[in-house]
Order: sequence, then structure tokens, then C-alpha cells
Amino acid sequence: RSGYRFFGNVELASEYLAGDVNYQRVELGGSYHQPLDPGRWIHIGVSHGAIPTIGSPADDLPFNRRFFPGGENSIRGYQQGEAAPRDANGKLIGAETYLFASIEFEQALTKSWSLVAFFDNVNFARHLQDYPFNESLYSVGGGVSWKTVVGPVRFEYGYNLNPRAHDPSGTLQFSVGFPF
Repeated sequence: RSGYRFFGNVELASEYLAGDVNYQRVELGGSYHQPLDPGRWIHIGVSHGAIPTIGSPADDLPFNRRFFPGGENSIRGYQQGEAAPRDANGKLIGAETYLFASIEFEQALTKSWSLVAFFDNVNFARHLQDYPFNESLYSVGGGVSWKTVVGPVRFEYGYNLNPRAHDPSGTLQFSVGFPF
């Protein structure tokens, strides 16, 4: 409930490393957790990812290495991976770049139970040439958190402020651990 976290992940695939594809997948992020007063906290998280390729993404970027935001550790108004770009038929196709930001307010009810309210935002682009992004999704929501030995057990609902044609109006999330 107090402190910060930074992370980075770099993935390199190359024909020169005995691979069949050529791409670099980079993700960076961080979160900051600050007590406001006894029993109240603010949590802020940001992450960004991009996947440049040497050749054509169709040839050098495997489908499963694209970014598929959504879920309890991302934009909580969507199920895992469902806040990604879609094609004209509504099929999820993944992003080559994304930027995620979240802010969460936590209010303690007891020593072990808290209420949370959050705002999540993800921006993404299907193609890297549209960097940093060309589409945005937003969700707001709230829930309860139970502090346990293994981390918080969370029950949250995210409501989507701007759902696309094939998107849900919101999603109920159940998870163990911190959201970001």
C-alpha cells in the first residue's frame, strides 16, 4: 500500500539467433502507491509497449506476440485480452503498440476489507506506423478488496465508457493480487 514498482521486459527474435522471425518486443511500466491518510490510499499505474519488426509484421511478428490488453491487471471493463484492436468482422487481432494508465482510490472499511474506485484507460494501435496510438478505450468501476496472506482478493466491476460494436458494456472481475 506504499511505495513504487518499475518493470521492463525486452524480447528479441531474430534469424541471426536461429529464429524464423525478426521482431523486438519492448514493455516498460511502473506503479506508485501512496497513503493519503490512515485508511485511504491512491494507486497509479502506467505501462507502455511497442513491437518493431525488421520486415513486414505479417511475416515477422507471430500473432501471439501482439499485445492483447484487458482483464483484471489491465483495463478492467474487459475480459483478458478483449481490449485489443478488432478487424472489420469484430475478430480480435492484437496491437503492435499500447499505452495503459490507471488510477485507483482505496478506502479501508476494516483492517482487512477495503472499497476501491478506479479509472482505467488503454490506447493502442494495430500497426506501429500509427505510433503511439490511434484508438482509446476507457472504463470506470469499483469493488471490494480483502487483504489476505497471499495478497488482496479482489472482486471488481468495470463499466466501459466507450465500448465498440463487439465489446461488452462492462465486466465483473475476480482476482488475487494487486492490479498493477
